[in-house]
Amino acid sequence: MTTRPLPRTPNLPLRRARQSMRLSQAQFAEAIRAAGNAIGAPNHCTKRLVQKWETGEHAACRPDYLRVLQAVTGLSARELGFRVLPDEAGLAALAAPGSVAATVADGSANHLAATRVGAMFAMSGLTEYSANGSIESSMDRLRYALDHPSTVDARTAELVEASTSRLFDLQHHSPSRLLAPTVDRHIGTVTSLLTAARHESVRRRLMLSAGRSALLAGWLAFDRADTASAHRYWDTAIGAAEGTVDAQLLAASLTCLSYSAARRGDPATAWQLSHTAAQHALADRRAAAWATSRAALHAAALGEFDAARAAMDRAQELGADLPSPRPGDGGSPWTRFFGRARLLSSTAHVAALTGDKYAAEYAVQAVDALGPARVKGRAVVLAECALVAAVTGELERCLDHGAAAAALTREMDVSLAADLLYAVVPLVLPYSDTRAIRELLPHLTRLIRPIDREDIDRKDVTAPEEGEG
Repeated sequence: MTTRPLPRTPNLPLRRARQSMRLSQAQFAEAIRAAGNAIGAPNHCTKRLVQKWETGEHAACRPDYLRVLQAVTGLSARELGFRVLPDEAGLAALAAPGSVAATVADGSANHLAATRVGAMFAMSGLTEYSANGSIESSMDRLRYALDHPSTVDARTAELVEASTSRLFDLQHHSPSRLLAPTVDRHIGTVTSLLTAARHESVRRRLMLSAGRSALLAGWLAFDRADTASAHRYWDTAIGAAEGTVDAQLLAASLTCLSYSAARRGDPATAWQLSHTAAQHALADRRAAAWATSRAALHAAALGEFDAARAAMDRAQELGADLPSPRPGDGGSPWTRFFGRARLLSSTAHVAALTGDKYAAEYAVQAVDALGPARVKGRAVVLAECALVAAVTGELERCLDHGAAAAALTREMDVSLAADLLYAVVPLVLPYSDTRAIRELLPHLTRLIRPIDREDIDRKDVTAPEEGEG
């Protein structure tokens, strides 16, 4: 007797979810791998596996993959078109109840809770127990709040705040092009909740979360060289900061704008923005140290060496004894990348520009202070130290730091590191006959330079038709 194989039912919900993110199957697989690394669930997703899911060859999904799929799409297992396996429901029972603060601070709770919630709310690692003892996902609560405006309360605002903070953490691990759709959906959710909120205190908290989300979205756009979109997002963030009278969000927005001014070759505006940001950020020492170190760098670029040294001394004073940043530490989520290594690499950069003989020593200390995590901040520190080595003529160190930074920059699309590495090229070209620089240059030439999309559009408009000249 022969048995007829069960007919396959294409998984149209999953396909629609992927297409709504404007990702190919290969890009979707890449997003799943990146999100897995970010939330502590590394995987080996491939285009072929995505095809098997979408064609219905795999009608169910393993719990480890499902957790990451929910993180990428923001949808539940059923909304993704999968049969729910018993294992998935069992994982939720392992999570222990606790307060929001305890859950956010506990990495293991984050790991377990993420099996049940989606995208930006999965990233917050939040779950809660209802009166009958069953676990209700924060995503379900927020969806209910959207449908029932009277339930948009302080607890809703708290969930949104934690979700927004978690997205900032995810940014350190994920290429901007993959994270941007999730952040855009998060902004849409927060905006809807803000429209539905009735209590003024809740509206203020949601407006602040919307501004913070716009700050992140602007940085992701800037990282993709979409400066026009970045400025629109940052203008929104500034509006939210002014509306909520939040000096820290205003300071962060001004500091981000200083990066844009520096990229377009306007150090005077960059200095003014970062200097003003440092004044607004005084209540947060880490944020103030970040903005002040940027002001020092821009002052050095302007040839104002005394002002640069004074600002760098101030940045070191502000950041010298700061503990390593971590989620749940009470600091601004957008400053968690700024630790001792980043402060030291900025110090080395300013020292190199001002002719300080200790520049190379600061760079060595910066590399020694790096942790093992393969995050975007590591690429920036290594790239900045490679630039310092190029200025000081230490070609072997330039090779070591530059090659490592270039590899990580290509892997994670770190545009800041790419900017720094491109600045290395003209400095080392006179030494292209040496072994170190011959080995380094191929690493640098394979980088994709962050060219503004407006420039690309202008080139497309003025480019001759095929066959013309």
